[in-house]
Amino acid sequence: MLIKYNETGEIVTSWKYNKGNNVFEIFSNDKEKISEYDPVLVLDAEYNPDNFKLVMLYNKREDCTENSIYQVLVKNQRIGWIFPVQALLSRDHDYAKNSFFLKYAYVAICLLLEQIEDKNRGAFDGAFYLEDFYESSDNVLVLDNDNCSKIQDFNLDDYVVSLYKNGYSFTGQGNLYSEIDLPDKAIKLLAQSKELSGIPYIVELFKKQIPAEREAFAMFYTYYQVIEILISVVFEIKFKQILVDLNEDADNLFDKREELNDIASEKNRIKWLFSNYVNIRTDKKNALSHACVELLSSCGKRSSQKVAEDLYQVRCLLVHKLYILNDAGRVILQRLNHLFLDVLIDIILSFDASRVDMES
Repeated sequence: MLIKYNETGEIVTSWKYNKGNNVFEIFSNDKEKISEYDPVLVLDAEYNPDNFKLVMLYNKREDCTENSIYQVLVKNQRIGWIFPVQALLSRDHDYAKNSFFLKYAYVAICLLLEQIEDKNRGAFDGAFYLEDFYESSDNVLVLDNDNCSKIQDFNLDDYVVSLYKNGYSFTGQGNLYSEIDLPDKAIKLLAQSKELSGIPYIVELFKKQIPAEREAFAMFYTYYQVIEILISVVFEIKFKQILVDLNEDADNLFDKREELNDIASEKNRIKWLFSNYVNIRTDKKNALSHACVELLSSCGKRSSQKVAEDLYQVRCLLVHKLYILNDAGRVILQRLNHLFLDVLIDIILSFDASRVDMES
């Protein structure tokens, strides 16, 4: 903790929880108690905050309220809780007297206090409020280090896309566009495909680029970057198989030439990606397909009524002929982007290079 009040000169550097009075005592760098933080909730200080990690997340969806308090599970293992800061500032939610939540609320406040660093505060009036340093709509993910260690090779980055699917982002305002099935008591996180763990750029996109507000065409380009990454993986899979085949029978070289031409085609690789390597909910795929057809039609372009091919045609349209996109087309593109995002999340979470290749 470090807070510098410029106008009055106070420097706050530490705090201590007074369990008997349920208050946090705030101390200056001279070890002098100068204020108290009086939490609204009656906290339970059973857990040692040193055994936990706090991650700030953002979710400004209308359906994320002070009652959006969830356990977080990986498989069947609880790794922590997630909830908005507002849940720490109010008793008007379902968990205000929940014994397990009050333990995590204590840990959360301790860690929030500890990570405050503000060297440019105004005057100090003697009062201390947590909400002076955090937005009430900010969300905290409190991870239990011991429980996380029970998950083999646990890495939070593997669950960034799944968190985004549930509305939470590391920057920006969260996932404001996807249709989300609101959980009852727990959020079950899914790891992204293991085959993609060696491509950190996907995680960076979901942490920094995808949550950013931009023009519709720029968002499409950002989403399509993930497709380009995945079809490069598809290329590697198919190319390695060709090499294996040639190693077994070098006389097949001329027969394999056509296959090499096929895998060099971006449109073919997108078709293979959608058909063979991922599992996308049918309603999501159909909705994206209809939006692609609608956009292409609005620009006088033909469509194939096949989602992978039409998505590729939309990409070509926006790259080569963006200037023909009218106002109606931009509205369609914005809706298409929302549907594309949902499909993209399914693709990342279900990608499996070991699936049987049905269209080699």
